[in-house]
Amino acid sequence: MTAPTTRETGAQFLQIVAKPSRSGRGKPEPKLTRVTFKVSRLMEFCSERELQNQTGHSLYDWPLVVGKEIIDNALDASEEAEVAPVIEISVDRGSITIQDNADGIAADTIRSILDYNVRVSSREAYVSPTRGAQGNALKTILAMGYVLDRGDGNANADAVGVTIIETRRRMHRIEFRVDHINNQPKIIHTTTESPIKVGTKLTIKWPPKDDLLAYAEDRFKRLIEAYVWFNPHLTLRGMWFGDEFINVKATNPNWEKWRPRNPTSPHWYDESRLQRYLAAHVARDRDLRQHRTVREFMAEFRGLSGTAVQRKILEEVGCSHQSLAYFFGVDRVNRGGIAKLLAAMRRYSKPVAPKHLGVIGAEHLKQRF
Repeated sequence: MTAPTTRETGAQFLQIVAKPSRSGRGKPEPKLTRVTFKVSRLMEFCSERELQNQTGHSLYDWPLVVGKEIIDNALDASEEAEVAPVIEISVDRGSITIQDNADGIAADTIRSILDYNVRVSSREAYVSPTRGAQGNALKTILAMGYVLDRGDGNANADAVGVTIIETRRRMHRIEFRVDHINNQPKIIHTTTESPIKVGTKLTIKWPPKDDLLAYAEDRFKRLIEAYVWFNPHLTLRGMWFGDEFINVKATNPNWEKWRPRNPTSPHWYDESRLQRYLAAHVARDRDLRQHRTVREFMAEFRGLSGTAVQRKILEEVGCSHQSLAYFFGVDRVNRGGIAKLLAAMRRYSKPVAPKHLGVIGAEHLKQRF
């Protein structure tokens, strides 16, 4: 007897597989009934991948993200308080700490930062040459310690990120955890007394990640040092694991630049940005139950605080004595009116001269070199 050929064997195999069952039909496969789940958007702050999306940087750049954001915030706070910024930043194995000399952070502002349903920013909707606008920097920083403590593969179910804000004689201890049932952040906020009465001292606790800090060290130091080149009014001291890497005095504590409290300019807006700015004001007025006029809104712009020029613009646009909410539009946005308002405000004001934004100056650069 000869062995069956490959072709014959394949044919027999196909016959066996294709042979119907004795019952005539196979057992029906069970069906899955899909249900609709609600997943909190707040989990966008609770994983490495989502934080990378929020910050635009990988985990190994997070020390630089923290350094950049907290220096920016400290500079902004000092400029809003109209004092020459004096900032000290220190990196240790388990924490990053920064202290400034500004007015400090109000307790209400800290509580609003902890609300992950909203963004909180004094820069939102404005167009001006100031730092930052999104209002989620501190929110991401609060979550970083948690993500690092959790480790790879969600290994640490008890992970926590701890941030301490000391300001106005109060210490705010913030623990960032996650409610894994509801898939959203769980914030524990406690307060005690603090000796800090001027400015703010911010401490971000980091799980010991030696490789993370070692990878970031040189770039972190260069980033922090770069601030003194472009801010002649800045006094800055930096420490890395107890060793001082920068200690620089301001070359010009009275340096004039465009500050957050300077009026914004209509020449920096287009129609869509002015609409957004108007909408933000209308929403805030509604929340505060106040009714402001178009004239009051317009007075906030550079070159438009005089009553004579305001009267001309209001007459041209046709919104004299109108409330801001009515002008913006009740049922639909008054796009035509907003376009006319912007055109008139530009016509009756001058663009901001570049020198008003801040001239760094040759003498400052000579001293830095």
